[in-house]
Formats: sequence, C-alpha cells, structure tokens
Amino acid sequence: MSVRLLDTTPRWLRLTLGCSLGVLVVIGIGFFFGQLAQFDITPFTLLLHLALALAVSSWILNLRIRISPDRKPLLAIGVAVVAGSIWSSVQQWIGYFQTGVVSDIMLVAGATLMDIAGGCVIYTLFHLNILKK
Repeated sequence: MSVRLLDTTPRWLRLTLGCSLGVLVVIGIGFFFGQLAQFDITPFTLLLHLALALAVSSWILNLRIRISPDRKPLLAIGVAVVAGSIWSSVQQWIGYFQTGVVSDIMLVAGATLMDIAGGCVIYTLFHLNILKK
C-alpha cells in the first residue's frame, strides 16, 4: 500500500520545480555577493521573499490535502504570508540584537507585499492552469 503525498499534474509539477530552481538561483546569487550574511531586510531580501513565496505556495498546492480545490490556493497564500511574516520578524529581532537598529518599516511592509504577490501569482496560475477558470 503506497501513500501519495502529492496531488498534481505534470505541468504544475514543472512549474513548482521551476519556482524551486528560481529560489536556489536567487540564494546562490545572494551567497555569491554576500547578501545572505546580513540579518536585516534589504532590497535583496525583498526578492528572496518573492521567490520563496512563489515556491512555498506552489508546493502547498501540490500537497494532497482534503480541502476543496477552490480553497486550496487561499491556503497556499496564507501559508506563504505567515511564513514570510515570521521570517521578517526573526530578521528584525536578529538585526536589532546585533546592531541595535530596526529595519525600515517600508522594507518590512515591502517584504509582506512580496509574500502576498508571490502567493497571488501562484493563485492566478493555479486558477488558469488547473481549475481552468
């Protein structure tokens, strides 16, 4: 008896793996240019928030979950925003403890907007490709 964890189509799995590859490329660029060593929110972090929101929400949509197909994308957006908000909070606290300075509130709001944008892009692609609406 096998248990399938993923409930997906080949097209959607390609899109998910492409998003995951994009995250790895962005992380590689950040590692190469030394952007990952900073614990505050920077413009590079905004790009990383967008890429991770795309990947996280697309992987959530691949999971076999007992929820209606119309509500599954909303769950994916919610998970992406919650994970991004927790990550932003941790970045804020680590940056504050290291330097005594908090990040600019506009960058923090931008990180949340990037999380929402990534989730909404995946929401739209899911509706166009899977639900055909």
